[in-house]
Amino acid sequence: MASAGPWTTRLWSYQWGYHSRRTYGEANMRHVSCARMFLGVALLAVAASALFAQTTAPGLAKELAVTWDRAATDILDVAEAMPEEKYDFKPVPEVATFREQLVHLAGIVQRFIDTAKGTKTEAAHKTVTKAEAIAHLKQTFDTGKEMFASLTDAQMLEHVKFPFGDRMVTRYGFWLGPLYQVRNHHGQLVVYLRLNGIVPPTTARRPR
Repeated sequence: MASAGPWTTRLWSYQWGYHSRRTYGEANMRHVSCARMFLGVALLAVAASALFAQTTAPGLAKELAVTWDRAATDILDVAEAMPEEKYDFKPVPEVATFREQLVHLAGIVQRFIDTAKGTKTEAAHKTVTKAEAIAHLKQTFDTGKEMFASLTDAQMLEHVKFPFGDRMVTRYGFWLGPLYQVRNHHGQLVVYLRLNGIVPPTTARRPR
């Protein structure tokens, strides 16, 4: 077999070098493209996580508002469930009537509102009708919610004076106070319903 001449050798070397450089360049471009793709995916994941956090974290005020609405609905449903002729019912002589319990609860919530506003509201009369008691409760709950619903987390964590006793609490803890009272009275009033043969609305709503 004849040996390759100098021109053939040069041509072969040139072609080999060209193909080697081309192969290396293509591989390098593929690596760059892959790196860019992974970087893009990573950036999208970070952006999606940030957006998810913003849309799923409602904030302290919004979380409290959800619990507030549920508690208000439960106690108002109890007030609706009791017939008006039973509003003066009480299990034993030593305790308050159903009507007095509702008026007292509205007064406690109003106390928190007055403390937050720096005002003083005259207490409701204990001889209100069923419709008046429910309307008064609803208005009180709505006013209380308006006091905190638009506050930022920073504002909710500021310290304020608690209505009862000489102590300071966060504004978030402040508005948990009325919620505790609502749940406390709700627990008592469902017993009033049961003693009159009425299924409490929260129980009636449970799936069977």
